[in-house]
Amino acid sequence: MIPLETNNFNHMKNPFCLLLLFTFSLFFSFSNLSAENIYKTISAEKCDSLVKANVENPNFVILDVRTPSSWIGDHLQGSINRNYYDSDIDAQLNALPKHKTFLIHCQGGSRSAGTLTKMRNFGFSEVYEMQGGISSWKNKGYPTTSELAPKIMLASNNGIATDTIVIDETDTLQFTITNRGNDTLKFSSIDLPFGDEFSANFDINTKLKGAEDYTFEVYYSPKNIGRDSTKIIIESNGGQLQLNIVLKTETLQNINSNNLNELVIYPNPAQNNLYFKSSSLLNIEEISLINLNGQVVLQESYYSISNGINISGLISGVYFVRIKTKEQSVSKKLLVKH
Repeated sequence: MIPLETNNFNHMKNPFCLLLLFTFSLFFSFSNLSAENIYKTISAEKCDSLVKANVENPNFVILDVRTPSSWIGDHLQGSINRNYYDSDIDAQLNALPKHKTFLIHCQGGSRSAGTLTKMRNFGFSEVYEMQGGISSWKNKGYPTTSELAPKIMLASNNGIATDTIVIDETDTLQFTITNRGNDTLKFSSIDLPFGDEFSANFDINTKLKGAEDYTFEVYYSPKNIGRDSTKIIIESNGGQLQLNIVLKTETLQNINSNNLNELVIYPNPAQNNLYFKSSSLLNIEEISLINLNGQVVLQESYYSISNGINISGLISGVYFVRIKTKEQSVSKKLLVKH
């Protein structure tokens, strides 16, 4: 009898087997890349829907690659600027946070097309290019502004995009905040709960340009706490951010935090059925699937945990899955691929 290892090795020396293995390797590598990274050119109408769907998304960035003189007086609300003609444009683009979702545009489309290629090469996860640039946007009657302003938003709370966290023991809490605006974000104060149960390494002198993130930690060491909840308040020239902390003491042992942000949808990409995994599934009241045009293409108020939701009738593309309970709502991105 031929040993298994020798038998496999002899098969591997067959040129046809080697070619087949190489072909499958390329296929699976391309499939994984397609599932993780999105690069698309879309119409001004779809861009408008994308902008509206991401108004409260801290990880959504509108990137204008025209010259500063063109951008500063007439741009999309909250857009940041990088001049495509700068000699160091590659370094400027590569320094942007690659995990965020970008909508890029120029005046007519040529510079944004070049930018899309660069961002693809740099490995950005999700980039949409506006077809026809801001000229097409304005021809459709969509709004522009000359406003420059910072905007503070919470990007992550211990890895989850929610402003409330439940704790019951000594812990280190990590928060990431972002500037969702297009002017420099500056901080004026951070108010921690009274007493010495909480401390933080927050640097009040930190300044954030548009789309930049800042991560800091809050340290919690319980003592004689006589309250059930508390909050951290950050004041800035881009608004106030309040972080809510529920102290899970004996009086709060039965509280269900109902954290939908922990919910996982799978598989992703999906083809036939979509499933959900969370400790809060029984509290879900409505599940909606929304396409890039902002249209609700599927809505369910009842679903089977074991069978999930049938999405076989949807065309291939990117969708937003919106899950609602009485207390909150969360959106997840889904790629349907037939």
